[in-house]
Amino acid sequence: MLFTPVSKAEPSPMEKSYEGNPIVIINLTYESGIGGGNDIQGDIVLELFINWAPITVTNFVNLVEQSFYDDIFFHRVIDDFVIQTGDPSCKTVGIYPASDPGCGSNGSDENIPFEANANLTHINGAVGMARGLDPDSASSQFYICDGSQHGLDNGNRSQEDDPGYAVFGVVREGMEIVQMAAAVPTTNNVDGDTELVPRVGAGPDRPLYEIHINSITLEGYVTIEIEPKKEEETSSIGFSLSLLLISLVALRRK
Repeated sequence: MLFTPVSKAEPSPMEKSYEGNPIVIINLTYESGIGGGNDIQGDIVLELFINWAPITVTNFVNLVEQSFYDDIFFHRVIDDFVIQTGDPSCKTVGIYPASDPGCGSNGSDENIPFEANANLTHINGAVGMARGLDPDSASSQFYICDGSQHGLDNGNRSQEDDPGYAVFGVVREGMEIVQMAAAVPTTNNVDGDTELVPRVGAGPDRPLYEIHINSITLEGYVTIEIEPKKEEETSSIGFSLSLLLISLVALRRK
């Protein structure tokens, strides 16, 4: 059988790091119960593209600095699609997954305008803003992609008045944590264990056990280091930009 070579897709600009971009760390915990898969504990490191999504990134960083996301859980999880969080009402009430009936439908007090940029697409590990039908209704809820989800991109939606979803960051470390979180068992029922009480309000895809955000912290910014060339490589310029290095300059730790 003859196989025709397939051209390689263009690399995404999101695969590179850029000076001045914020570095944010999500620390989460998942303690599995019966039939709940494996325990999860770890960090997800994000780079946020302040140069391409300044409004969205500034809004997110401001919320992080207010500890807005601490102690809430990922309320929507779909394997091979996304894990979603950012609703402050999504905190445990009684035995999880019981929670505020409106969990999944709320956000912060301020909406931000839809922000699209051709460099920002839903590659694997992309971080985007969740929203309602109004493109300008995003506030604090965000999701992380488990695999490429280009059907969510600006310009790829089926309806003309749907601009897609705003990407503003990408996972730099901890993608295995995202994949593990996306694969935990979910329930569509209020009580979490039977099919006697249908879930209402926010709807389905709630993890059976809580994927808990311990903290989200701003840890530093991407920097570019300049190093002298080796003696045998010295030119009239004398210096060259080294590879982009992420410098985690700790601003604060909890």
